[in-house]
Amino acid sequence: MTDQHIAENISIEMSGSAGIVTIDRPESHNAMTKAMWDALVPALLEVQNLGAHVVVIKGTGKTFCAGADFNDLGQIHDEQSANAQWLSIKHALDELKSFALPTVAMINGSCMGGGCLLAMACDLRYAVKTARFSIPIAKLGIVLDDANILRLMSLVGPAVASEMLYTGASISAAEAEMVGLINRALDPEDLPLYVNEICNAIYQNGRASVYETKCSIARILSHAHPEGALAAFDDQRRVIESYLSPDFQERIRRRQ
Repeated sequence: MTDQHIAENISIEMSGSAGIVTIDRPESHNAMTKAMWDALVPALLEVQNLGAHVVVIKGTGKTFCAGADFNDLGQIHDEQSANAQWLSIKHALDELKSFALPTVAMINGSCMGGGCLLAMACDLRYAVKTARFSIPIAKLGIVLDDANILRLMSLVGPAVASEMLYTGASISAAEAEMVGLINRALDPEDLPLYVNEICNAIYQNGRASVYETKCSIARILSHAHPEGALAAFDDQRRVIESYLSPDFQERIRRRQ
C-alpha cells in the first residue's frame, strides 16, 4: 500500500500487520506543528481501521522528532492560543498512551522535547545508537503536566527524571537504554529489521492476550501511579500560563 497523507506532514501506510505512522517534515527535523499534533489521533484510528495489529511511529530522515515547532510556539500571545497549543499536544499524547493497539516508537535519530514525550507515550521504544534524548522544558521556561512527568518517572525513576527535567540536558541512546527510557539501542541498519521482528512477534501471538496484557499493565500502573487521580490537583492552567510567561516568550524569541 502506498503512503496515505492524513495531514501535510503525517502519513500512514501498512507494512504487513503493522500500521506505520510517519512524521514527515525532515527539513524542520520533524518538528510537530499544531496541525500535525491534531492529525496524530486520526492517523492512529485510520491504521486501526485498515487492520493493523500494531502501530509503529517513526520519523523521516535522520531525526525522530525535534518536538513542538518553534514557529508555532512563537505565535502564542494570549490565553486562547496557549490553551489551543497545549491541549492539542496533550490530547495527542493522552490518546496515544491509551490507544488499544500496541504502539512502538522507532527512533531513527534525535528525540527531543515533545518528540521524547511522543516516544514515552508508546508502549515500546527502540532507537539507533546515535540518538539523543531530552525534555528541555526548563530551558524554555515552561512546565509539564503531572501525567507526562509521571510517564517519564515510571520509566526512569524520580532521580533520573529530576535530573533530565531540571537540567534539560540530553542523554545518549546508551544512557537511555541503561536507565529504561528505551528498550534497546541498535545500529542504524538493524533498527528497522529489529522493529519488524517485534511487530511480527506481536502479530503471531494471540491478539486478545496482547490486548488484555496491555490493559493489565495500564491498570497496575494506575494503582501504583494513579495518573487518573492527578486530575484532582493537576490544573492544566499552570501549564498553559507558563506559555504566556515573559521568560518563555523571551526564550522563544531567541530561538526563532
